[in-house]
Formats: sequence, C-alpha cells, structure tokens
Amino acid sequence: MRADNLRLRVVEVREGERTRVELRGELDTVTVLALAIRLRRLRDRRESVLLDLDHLTFIDARGIRIVLAAAGDARADGWRFAVTRGSSSVRLLVELLELDLPYDESA
Repeated sequence: MRADNLRLRVVEVREGERTRVELRGELDTVTVLALAIRLRRLRDRRESVLLDLDHLTFIDARGIRIVLAAAGDARADGWRFAVTRGSSSVRLLVELLELDLPYDESA
C-alpha cells in the first residue's frame, strides 16, 4: 500500500511476519497526522511494524513525538514495533535529544 503527499511518501510492504512502513521525504507538522493514523491502524490490528526512517530528509519535533508515542504504546501493551537507525538527519536529532528508540538491528 502506498500513500503520497507532496512532502512525505509512505510505503507499506509486508515482510513475512511484519509490515515495513517506509517513509521518504519530510515528517513534520504537515505530514505527521497521516503517519499517526496509519500506525494506529496497524497497532489496532496487532501487526508487527518496522518503521523505516532511513530515507527521511527531515524530521521535526512532532515527527519525533509520533515515533516516541508508538514506542511507548509498544512498551505498554506488547505491540511489536521497531525502527531503523534512520537517515543522517534522523540519527543526529536522536543523538542530540538522547532518545531511546526500539531499534531493529537486523533491518
């Protein structure tokens, strides 16, 4: 499944037992709602999710909050959710904020 936005492209790909949600472009105030809705739907269906941040060119505070909220949901209710290390801009922000994200080292 694919959803396009001028600023963000989201592609869902089934990989065995999990769904990879690949983000390309900018995850910001304008685009974050689409991702939040998609992650909520996948969580409600109890699908294992790998959020692929490797192709993001930009992420703002609202984008980080959505990722952290999904990680918190996973810790609270056992939903299987992980993220990739992300693009250089994502990694820089994560390091600066000293965030603890649920990385999938095999991705």
